[in-house]
Amino acid sequence: MGSEPVKIGVLFSQTGPMAVTENAHLQGILLACEEINATGGLSGSKIEPVILNPEGDDRRYTELAAELLLKHRVNSIFGCCLSTSRKAVLPIIERYNGVLFYPSVYEGFEYSPNVIYGGAVPNQMILPLLDYVFKNHGNRIALVGSDTLYAREINRIVMEFLSSSGGTVVGETYLPFGTGKIRMETELKNIGSEQVDVILSTVVGEDSVNLYSAYASVFPQDRNLPIASLTTTESELAKMPAEARAGHLSVASYFGSVGSPQNQKFVAAFKSRFGDNAVPGVYSEVCYSLVHFFANAAGLSDTTDSDTVLEALSGAVFKGPGGDLSIDIDTNHFNLRPLIGRSCEDGTFEIVSKNPSVVRADPYLVAYDRSVSGQLAV
Repeated sequence: MGSEPVKIGVLFSQTGPMAVTENAHLQGILLACEEINATGGLSGSKIEPVILNPEGDDRRYTELAAELLLKHRVNSIFGCCLSTSRKAVLPIIERYNGVLFYPSVYEGFEYSPNVIYGGAVPNQMILPLLDYVFKNHGNRIALVGSDTLYAREINRIVMEFLSSSGGTVVGETYLPFGTGKIRMETELKNIGSEQVDVILSTVVGEDSVNLYSAYASVFPQDRNLPIASLTTTESELAKMPAEARAGHLSVASYFGSVGSPQNQKFVAAFKSRFGDNAVPGVYSEVCYSLVHFFANAAGLSDTTDSDTVLEALSGAVFKGPGGDLSIDIDTNHFNLRPLIGRSCEDGTFEIVSKNPSVVRADPYLVAYDRSVSGQLAV
């Protein structure tokens, strides 16, 4: 590397049904690139993100991934949010020996030597969330999700765990992208007529704003039936009316309210770059950390060659805003510490539970039986 910029591909939908989430991913990428460039870049070379917008179309993800690798000559792509987008891009990444840095929570059951999986998998999120829900709310769960591969696979796993742990599924509903607030109100009224303890949500993107707004209309005073989400972060809360935000649960490996000095520095930099009202969530934090992982690997190797970077990343550790992050040498997944947050009216999360230890990613669930009890101290 020398004076020429080091190009990286950035592939997130800045428009469409997932824009609220994928723009949060993009913010983490931009902040990390600017931070690294301000301190000299990679051996004197600036990182230059080549940002393309697939507009929520999986076919465009495939086309633009090929464009990044072949036309723009990047070796590494940071991108994709939905699992269908990742699966659309994966054959291109493997065919041309690129590296995909994937930042989203997902359903697991996948491995590629060309992918670094920064998002959590079910054993890192579902078990801690269900354990907290069982202890604090009850075990009668209504499942509501966007009609996505991720939601259906997550709920399949949830139902396996519930059936082995004394829990009960009280309804399973999938909503197409673009479902309006009125339709969501109808679904929530139906749920409210049943004996339900928690609504477990895998609704994603812009639709999560409608879901929480509909909840505030249907249950204006009652937060004894909270939404417990695997996908709602500070980015989605920011787009909701204030009265719709408070009292719900989310599980993630990071919240902007983490009190460490490292995170305080990160939050200050995030607000300086994106505005005083901006609050980083896990989508921004993971992307920020992935860029730093890449920069450290490329800097140590003095090359962005895919095979060399992947070798340097295996087992790598980075002190991220939420704490130390490591890439599991066997699975290419992040090892993460699960947190449970309760949403606040100001758009932040109060952390109400922190796993006692980091949880190793187990994307194929080979080390876990299908019960909640006793599985969380791994």
